Formats: sequence, C-alpha cells, structure tokens
Amino acid sequence: MANSADQPLPAVGAYWIKEEDYPALREIFGDGHKLPPTWTEWVKMAEEMERGLKAYGHSVLRVHIDPRTFPDWCAANGTSPGAEGRKKFVAAAVRERYSDQS
Repeated sequence: MANSADQPLPAVGAYWIKEEDYPALREIFGDGHKLPPTWTEWVKMAEEMERGLKAYGHSVLRVHIDPRTFPDWCAANGTSPGAEGRKKFVAAAVRERYSDQS
C-alpha cells in the first residue's frame, strides 16, 4: 500500500480569461465589480495563484471561460454567472478531464 505522501495531490482548476474577453466577462459575472479593473492586473493575480498551487504539487487545469457560452452553461446548470457559477464550471471541467481521480 502506498504512503499517502507518495500519492500526487489532486488536480485543481482555475478559471482563465482571455484578454479580449475580460471586459465582457466582468459585465456578465454577477460579482465582476470585485475583479481587478484590467486584465493585466487580473492575469498577474491568476498566475501568482497558479504558481502557488503548482509549488504545493498540484496539477493546475486552466479552464477558459467564454463570454458567449458561459451564461447559457450557467442557466442550464442552475447557477448564476458569478463566483458560484465559475466554481461549478471549473469543477465540471476538472471532473471531465480527471474523471479517474478520487
């Protein structure tokens, strides 16, 4: 039986935004006013978070959010396009990619 310290940490997802989509997504997200005003500031923060997760040993899956499809995905999955919707969207993408993880 393998020691739990020998097992890799679970993969985690991080929502990712393309620069050209940032203004539209800030409008779509119910909590978009809480995000940094510019994509440059946001991506700096997101990359720092990603580096920290990787430093702890996690695989990080960047989950791109498309402003053209995200609101429909949220509606179809019974959530709103704010923090909760992003969390569910990312979790679904991680499950789909790493479905064999426990």
